[in-house]
Amino acid sequence: MSNKTIVYVCFMLFSIEYINAQDIPPPNPSMIINIVSGQSVSFNFDEIAEYKNGIMNSGQSTFIRVGAIMDWKLQFSADQTMFYGSDNPSNQMELNNVGVVIISTGTNLDNGSNIINYAQSAPIALESSDITILTKGTASNKGYGIRNAFTLNWEMGTQRGNMNNQSILEQFINEDTYTINIILTLTPY
Repeated sequence: MSNKTIVYVCFMLFSIEYINAQDIPPPNPSMIINIVSGQSVSFNFDEIAEYKNGIMNSGQSTFIRVGAIMDWKLQFSADQTMFYGSDNPSNQMELNNVGVVIISTGTNLDNGSNIINYAQSAPIALESSDITILTKGTASNKGYGIRNAFTLNWEMGTQRGNMNNQSILEQFINEDTYTINIILTLTPY
């Protein structure tokens, strides 16, 4: 009698269908957020290592610029409380499997002087309620163009920061395509 181990690899695709931006109260000509690129982000899990370790960024980035004549803060959230499968809506996945790390590429410093970047050194997990990711530092963070430019690096299933501490594999998430909309909200500080 031979001893066989059969491993089934499921292909799952997780995507952030659309990253949406809004200024509060709309329209607010003194504040604007511009999503330069990366409005849609996808993670395709097709290797066992990805199920165990997650997918760190791998080019899944959103580039934004904030223009404001006043000090500001930026928050993000999901438009629903859970990821639901596209093929079978009873398939679910927690939002905290997705996280973001933010790199400032602008001239306003994100070391606490102009901007406090809460997602600078470790990812912040996605939630359905607004989470502040960037805010005013000790000095002003107002400005346009290259002053407030940022790269949002998305990751999934990495268990870093305050993300879900179980791997995608450990969570026994059903094979499906999971999509969600992420909302970036810019408000006065």
